[in-house]
Amino acid sequence: MIKTTISKQLYEYGEQKIEYNLVRSKRRKTSEIIVDENEITLRIPHNKSINEAEKLMRNKIRWIIRKQKEYREQMPVIAKPNFLHGSTVPYLGKNYEIQIINNKNDNRIQFELEKNKFIITLGIKKNSLNRDLNVVKLLYEDWLHRQAKNIFEEKVKEFSSLIHVRPKKIILKNLKNRWGSATKEGTINLNYNLMKAPDEVIDYVIIHELCHFLIKDHSHRYWNLLKEYVSDYKRKIEWLEINGKYLIK
Repeated sequence: MIKTTISKQLYEYGEQKIEYNLVRSKRRKTSEIIVDENEITLRIPHNKSINEAEKLMRNKIRWIIRKQKEYREQMPVIAKPNFLHGSTVPYLGKNYEIQIINNKNDNRIQFELEKNKFIITLGIKKNSLNRDLNVVKLLYEDWLHRQAKNIFEEKVKEFSSLIHVRPKKIILKNLKNRWGSATKEGTINLNYNLMKAPDEVIDYVIIHELCHFLIKDHSHRYWNLLKEYVSDYKRKIEWLEINGKYLIK
């Protein structure tokens, strides 16, 4: 029988009292520290003493604090939208609540962002849930497309001047498999679904494509160039890999 014990411990670091889970197991041969956004877990062999656990915490405490700081500062996670009343849809990296109002006495349809909520008024006399959800989705996507035109154009202008390139045209598309592209004719194509991502991720994608006007491939030269303008580009790529499936409609 494999014996495992779990206990709560406190480690004092300066004026901080840091709680961690101490897991001791006969099966374990080496020690391991696991840090996530909610807790710290130290796994050690069963024959290790509390003093040895304290020593491990002392040796790794700066790393632990740094990892927790990274979790607190990480970019937000996008919730998958279902377009129901009370659910959320993403805009610039934040999840905004949807409030749907069915006004059976007025045929006008409105879609507005007010006080951190999307207020959608549907003038449908015979209410149908599936039809309402489709209308809400279309209104949301159309609104995003209109916002993207102004925001993306300003960003392309700003970053083009910074990188010293001159794209001839900006085209917004509902791309399924990529966030953007740059053509040899001088066109930059951008996925308007990026409006659902944090502002800094949008910046990264635009700068990524603008750098391709100088270096076409993804060689080391290219990534070194990109890093000059987006030092943490790997973090942006990781965010897109995690959340991208919720951005594409």
